[in-house]
Amino acid sequence: MTDKKKIEAVLFAVGKEISTERLASLSSLEVKEVKKVMKSLIAEYNDRDHALKIESRDNGWKLTVRDEFVPLVSNIVTSTEIEKPLMDTLAVIAWKYPIVQSEIIKLRGSGAYEHMSNLVQQGFVAKEKFGRTYKVKLTQKFFEYFDLPSEEAKEAFLKLVPAEVLEEAEAVEKEHDEVERLIELEEKEKVGKSEIEKAMKEVKN
Repeated sequence: MTDKKKIEAVLFAVGKEISTERLASLSSLEVKEVKKVMKSLIAEYNDRDHALKIESRDNGWKLTVRDEFVPLVSNIVTSTEIEKPLMDTLAVIAWKYPIVQSEIIKLRGSGAYEHMSNLVQQGFVAKEKFGRTYKVKLTQKFFEYFDLPSEEAKEAFLKLVPAEVLEEAEAVEKEHDEVERLIELEEKEKVGKSEIEKAMKEVKN
C-alpha cells in the first residue's frame, strides 16, 4: 500500500478534521512525509471530476464534499444528528465532567432524566451507582463520534456548543450555590444561637 493510499484511507475513516501529527501517527509516517503527500492529494482531488475534495484547515485536514453537494448531504446529516436538547445536556456533562446525575438535573432541570436515558441508549454516556445518585461517564463512543482524544475532549467538544447553553447552566449553578451558602449560614447561626442559649443556662445554674 502506498503512502498516498494509506493517508487517503485514514482521512476517509476518520471523516472529520484531523491534525497532521495525528494523521502521521495513524498512517505510520513522518510529519514531513504527510505534508508532502497531502499537497499531492489535494492537487489530485482538485483535478478529479467527483463530489469529494480535501481541505487544508487551521488545525489540519479534512476529506469532505464539494460545495455544490453540501445541501444534499446536510439534509442527511441533520436527520441523523443528536437532537438539540440531548446535545445541550451532553455539553453540560462534558463541561463539568466528571459529574454526578444530581448535578446534571440541577443544571438542566428534570427533563435531563429523559435526556440521559436517551444518551445512555445511544451509547454516549454510561451511569454507575454513586451513593444515592449516579456518576455519569463519557463513553468511548463519545470520543470517537466527535473525533476527540480524551485529554482534549472537554475543550474541543464545547467549541461546538452555543455559548448561551453553558452561560445559562453556569448561571443556574451560581444561583444554586448561593442558595446553598445561605442555607449553610442559617444553619450555622442556629447552631451558634443554640450554643449561646446553652451556655447562658449553664451560667445561671
